[in-house]
Amino acid sequence: MREVQLVWDEPTVSNTEFGKIIETTSWFEVIAHLEVTKQGVRQLVKVKLRENMSIEQLNEISFLEIEGPMNPYPLPEPGQEGFIVAWNNHQLTVSAIGFDSIHVIPPYVINDEGIRITVRGLPHGVSGFLKAARVLMPPDHVKVTDLTELKENLADVLTEKQLEIAVLAVNSGYYNQPREISKKELSEITGIPRSTLQEHLAKAEATLVKHAVQSHLSK
Repeated sequence: MREVQLVWDEPTVSNTEFGKIIETTSWFEVIAHLEVTKQGVRQLVKVKLRENMSIEQLNEISFLEIEGPMNPYPLPEPGQEGFIVAWNNHQLTVSAIGFDSIHVIPPYVINDEGIRITVRGLPHGVSGFLKAARVLMPPDHVKVTDLTELKENLADVLTEKQLEIAVLAVNSGYYNQPREISKKELSEITGIPRSTLQEHLAKAEATLVKHAVQSHLSK
């Protein structure tokens, strides 16, 4: 299993179609993939619109189609933040879908610093996607990691689903003090029943605490 992190700095992004996202939002975070097809990806996105910028302007971007809010949340007003459901058929996105042995790992963010995404999968799939990315939209920085040699990686101690939900919970402010989101709201965002989501979080928390203690005692 291999993991590659691709980074596009802001000057590079500004010269691509993604630059229009930076012009419209100060924060565009894909926090989940709701549906993946050969034509594109339906994404759950947390956005913060810039002043005087609206969802309508975001919808004018050629490779995006804003399908609506994430119920029960309303669409954000100019200058505000909120959750939206967006259909993304950018050629780089479609290219990633073409490699069935890789997975683009949410969350990933497009903002004033640029774009940073993580792709994980079998070596030949990761290598193929990286070659495609260098043709379609050459990244400024690439970091490749062999996960079989990275013993401390969270993926070694959590299941993929536990890791996905734990990352979403952290990024949504579930572990902040005071808590910024409830289990009920996380359940609504992910479409996962509350009891199932609670079970994943509880197992992830227990596994991480045990792993941390064992790592400390082995030093």
